[in-house]
Amino acid sequence: MQPAATTDKQVEERPRTAPVPTGNLRKESRQQVDSQAVLHLVSMGAELPGRILDLSESGCRIQTLRPLLVGVFRRVEVEFKIEGLPFRLGGVTQAIYDRHNVGIRFLDVSERKREQLRQLMREMAENDPAIKIAPCADAASEGHAGESANASHRA
Repeated sequence: MQPAATTDKQVEERPRTAPVPTGNLRKESRQQVDSQAVLHLVSMGAELPGRILDLSESGCRIQTLRPLLVGVFRRVEVEFKIEGLPFRLGGVTQAIYDRHNVGIRFLDVSERKREQLRQLMREMAENDPAIKIAPCADAASEGHAGESANASHRA
């Protein structure tokens, strides 16, 4: 059985799919940063030291020093300090780029913390070339509890 021939008119009448958007699809601006951070894996009671690489009002990207052995949608808390302001924000792993790089989506952020984050983002956007980054005191130590817990549990 041969497929029916298609006329030019039938091809023109087919619905066209929308082009795939290119570029940044994020709603908020994302600022590049480079500061020490700690990724707390809530369900495992483990902590992974690393660095926060970029930040927006809705999330961030973290690079961990040790391999991250969890999947997406795991509850986490991210602790970091930028321009002297300490933050500890809850969220979930949103994207796992490789064993050391993870995207975090912030969840359940209080209005006070959200406003602090908005203000920080505004200041960073205004002063982009001269962002003052301070190390997070907790991230400086490498002997965090939970290393063996992280190594023995996989999501």
